[in-house]
Amino acid sequence: MAMSERTQTNSLISVPFDSFVSFIASLPLLCFVSCVTIATVWHFEETTWTHCQVPNYLPSISAAIGGHQPEKFIWHIGIALHCLPRILLFPAAVHKHYQSTLSGRKHNLTTWWFWLLNLLTNISQVVENGALLTLTYISSSDNFDVHEGSFIVFMVCSMIYMFFSCVLLKLTSSQPITTEEHGFLKRKVFIVFFNYCSFGLAVYFYFRHDGYCEPGVYTLFALCEYCTIVSNILFHWFSLTTHFKGAVLLLAYGESDTSKMS
Repeated sequence: MAMSERTQTNSLISVPFDSFVSFIASLPLLCFVSCVTIATVWHFEETTWTHCQVPNYLPSISAAIGGHQPEKFIWHIGIALHCLPRILLFPAAVHKHYQSTLSGRKHNLTTWWFWLLNLLTNISQVVENGALLTLTYISSSDNFDVHEGSFIVFMVCSMIYMFFSCVLLKLTSSQPITTEEHGFLKRKVFIVFFNYCSFGLAVYFYFRHDGYCEPGVYTLFALCEYCTIVSNILFHWFSLTTHFKGAVLLLAYGESDTSKMS
């Protein structure tokens, strides 16, 4: 009689998923704060200068991360480490999470659009991070058109992902929705609203500065940029830590009985 082959899984590394997410989310935040601080202290004149030549007091994000060393090096390393798991690991995990909830399974079976919404949500996350890598490694001084196009793609995909993520959370919540889930949804919607408003104000102040060259307006543009980036980071951190609360990230290998005997 043939013996059944059993496989034993051996864990090498076990990391709480929320700790891993917090580390990944903190990378762009720490790099952003470091770059703005260094640019303000060491390269203030160069990073706050614009064609209008009026007083400004804060560098834009592009000026803070793309023009001088060590800011450029810090940003490049931090974003590379941040984006790789967000491209290779997180989209698949988020897609499976929404699909495997009780309401998610129901919508997947009874509707034609749920799987498409789930797919588009996670594709937008992948494209968002690809565009972030592109605009990070190709600065406006290297190729303005590519940098500008990458920034537009990044913002559009970021806003799409955040909106669809809120819709999916609403669709896959318990019926009736629990108090905890309702609190999660309210906080996510608030962060999305704040992100949209800060980006809209950033666009307004940018064109106002470009058209009227008023002192300090570019500083308001920079502040709104900062709020947009920080709220984006906060949204991703909050989403992943709430969806995968209590989950564990494992690095493991399988070993069969026959391999032990050989």
